[in-house]
Amino acid sequence: MKISVKYNLPARELNFVNINLDKDNRLFIDPLKIRRGKEEIHKRCYNKIETFVNMLIKLAKDKKYTKLLEFVNNFYERNETKLGYSLETTHGKSFGENGGIDLVKVLVKDDIVESGFVEDIFDFLMMVPNIAEDKVSDIITTIIFLDLIEYTQEQCEIWKIPTEEVKLNKMCWDADSEIWRTIKTELPVHSNRPIVFIPKSFVTKNYIFSHKKLYRDVIIPPYKDLELRKDESKFVIKYKNGGVHVLGNKLREEYPCTKYVILDFVKKYDLVYRQYKSEILSK
Repeated sequence: MKISVKYNLPARELNFVNINLDKDNRLFIDPLKIRRGKEEIHKRCYNKIETFVNMLIKLAKDKKYTKLLEFVNNFYERNETKLGYSLETTHGKSFGENGGIDLVKVLVKDDIVESGFVEDIFDFLMMVPNIAEDKVSDIITTIIFLDLIEYTQEQCEIWKIPTEEVKLNKMCWDADSEIWRTIKTELPVHSNRPIVFIPKSFVTKNYIFSHKKLYRDVIIPPYKDLELRKDESKFVIKYKNGGVHVLGNKLREEYPCTKYVILDFVKKYDLVYRQYKSEILSK
């Protein structure tokens, strides 16, 4: 059942995602869409995302592992939004249960943070292992969850949607006080569970700035050129008529689409990556 059906609303006029309340909605909150947004909620939420990620990076640089893990372990899949994969488990797993310790190890090891390779949420998406669209969406949802609650309450008032007082069983990030806290609040409820609305302008099916696009558009082409310049290459077929062909599948096996390959590329060709990132983010 979609929200519009449950509350008898005109679906096309809704400012928020008309989610199906009974199953997964394979949509993700995209930080780039928030960054590009012009409304106050976009600016406020993106500022909170930036501030939080900067705090994580600083904790990693200062090697405050315990504090860093404390923050990471409070990232949750929020069932209230019904986005992503949150309905695949009863309550959603904390990010910590899905690899928070591994994330902390990555952030404090080698020079991934200290050398400035990870500067923001977009670099997290590109270079940190085990972080893809779903995890970034989870992180963002957790950081801006109180703003999403406020947005939901505003929409409920506009559309006369009934709400109930609920106590959320997962902690929420209070950006003003910089603490995690549990809250009671007014929210719409479906099947005895609270619902939180997401602005349509926040979500996407596929990220605009993604490691898969970076891999395809930026990483593979120079590796192809490198092989073509070699006198001999196991990835290049030379024909009698002078033509050449790069065995793309073989090359991708040698340089698979993994965060480790991407990080290695960024370390070697940082300016290429930064230019690509700048072009995408400035559009």
